[in-house]
Amino acid sequence: MFVDTHAHLDFCDDIDDWIERAKEAGVRKIINVGTSIEASKKSVEIAEKYSENGSRIKFGMTKEDDFQIFASVGIHPQDGKGDVKKFGSLLHCFETLKQIAESSKKVVAVGETGLDYYLKTTDPSTHSMNSGQANSGQTARQLTTDKEREFQRKLFTEQIKLARELNLPILVHCRNAWDEIFEIISNEHDSHPEFISGTKKKIPKQNQIPKPIRVDKIRQVRDDMVRNDRGGVRGLFHSWTGDWEAAKKALDLGFYISFSGIVTFKNAPKVAEVAKKVPLDRMLVETDSPFLSPEPYRGMENEPKNVIITAQFLAKLRDIPLDTIEDATSRNTQRLFNIQ
Repeated sequence: MFVDTHAHLDFCDDIDDWIERAKEAGVRKIINVGTSIEASKKSVEIAEKYSENGSRIKFGMTKEDDFQIFASVGIHPQDGKGDVKKFGSLLHCFETLKQIAESSKKVVAVGETGLDYYLKTTDPSTHSMNSGQANSGQTARQLTTDKEREFQRKLFTEQIKLARELNLPILVHCRNAWDEIFEIISNEHDSHPEFISGTKKKIPKQNQIPKPIRVDKIRQVRDDMVRNDRGGVRGLFHSWTGDWEAAKKALDLGFYISFSGIVTFKNAPKVAEVAKKVPLDRMLVETDSPFLSPEPYRGMENEPKNVIITAQFLAKLRDIPLDTIEDATSRNTQRLFNIQ
């Protein structure tokens, strides 16, 4: 079973075609990611509409064989001001986001959230789907001011708190802000010292496959955490673009690292280095559709079926069977999002 842990299906004009091609390729789970209040509502609607309901079980197949779309709800750092303008305040935004999250069992994460800093003013004509960021290529981006950075930090911190309240993982987006991202997450860890972070876990060998984890055991741990008011920060860094030093910090904080088509790009050797070194039990794969098509389709519209191309690249990079990547990333998805 392959899983696309980060896609924007609401950006697609023909979701049915995307889904059919994903099924044919062997993709069985997709996390559809919200980037604004409206996009989060749409994400839930898509997840509810297009998921199968166990119909295959009666033919001798497991629930894992059913095609399922799950949703995340969140506000992208570049969309925050638009939502505040529309809904009146950050408080109202997060009240609405919480309502959306609690409206459906399909919601499995908070995000896409994080920090998105531009170090200079950009020309939209220089951007394309290669850049991989939601909204890239649509509008010019101004140099991120100190005031804007402060707003993004507040937006990120509040979504971490919402994720803790809902006991959901966060989907972290980072552009030119690694130190600040790690500082904010570390501070949230420190505010909940009872949370056991990744630094206290034994890091397995690079190609060691994570052991299967029983869903009832996951739920027991989750419920124990809720009863004891525990709620440390957990989640993933989506579409990883950092170097190995940054990756070690993410891993030490207990986070997963998700690789998109960027890892296949010839001009991204640092990302490939991380993909080669990261423990298998912390690795995930994604498309970030419709952005970031992997080679040899770079520059074209991306879609969930292409997650397998990225998985194939990772298998070749690490000199291990594709099945090993498939099994590890599927189990990691189940573990992080508490899904089957």
